[in-house]
Amino acid sequence: MMKAPKLNAAVAEICQQMEAFEASEIRANVPAGGRREGGQFERLVGTLWSQFCELCLAAGARKVMRDLDGTTVPCVQVEARQFIAPGRGNSRTGWLANTFQTECLIEKYPGRNQAIERYAPMSGNFAGSRYPDMYSGLTTEFDDTLVLIEDGILREKILLEYKTAKSSRGRQIDGNAHELLSFQMMQYLEAATRFTRCSLVVFANGAFAKYRNKYHVNFHVQADRLKNFAWFNMEHACTAPEFEKFLTELLGWLFEGHPRSAWGAR
Repeated sequence: MMKAPKLNAAVAEICQQMEAFEASEIRANVPAGGRREGGQFERLVGTLWSQFCELCLAAGARKVMRDLDGTTVPCVQVEARQFIAPGRGNSRTGWLANTFQTECLIEKYPGRNQAIERYAPMSGNFAGSRYPDMYSGLTTEFDDTLVLIEDGILREKILLEYKTAKSSRGRQIDGNAHELLSFQMMQYLEAATRFTRCSLVVFANGAFAKYRNKYHVNFHVQADRLKNFAWFNMEHACTAPEFEKFLTELLGWLFEGHPRSAWGAR
């Protein structure tokens, strides 16, 4: 068995940049999710994954091509373990899915007919049997996904969300930073049951740990509550040591077969 490498200076530097990243202050009529710096943070995370894969290959992992969900994607492989990095074949179906159709989630639970019977408005455009028209064609998309495979079996799917926040006055995080994430956490609960093991991991900038806010503590409270259920796991990272811990555990799984600690204590 190969020994897992340590994180190198290039990866550590990007982790520092992610923590130091700050979004601009809230502006009227511009939603937090619509500002350009969200894309800048995502590109920074994309660079992190590229550097992480290069680190694995330099340490002796192999790059292989794998047919998955009808798509040929590059994998990083050590012995029987394979790692598919974010941005390398995400889709709406199978192990690579990071976009989920509302209709498909509802069909799994509670079912189309039950949704109409229990949830449909009593009047209006979407009353009764017209209720599915309300959400037809709509989706929930996560920013990225990781896929961990061993012996051809999905060992863990990790849905990833990237969030940035800002304190305009340098004391407390501006509002609206949490709203979309809160909804996606609920959607994660529906998506996770489709897979053998599925986690939600949030990468956020360091503002969540630097300024006064109610989100940081409550994200962790919600994560702890989810751990009471064997199917679910959520993690929130917004500082360089937290990013590095997550990446180090991925290296431990890939090179040495160690389970991630997030699933260890149940």
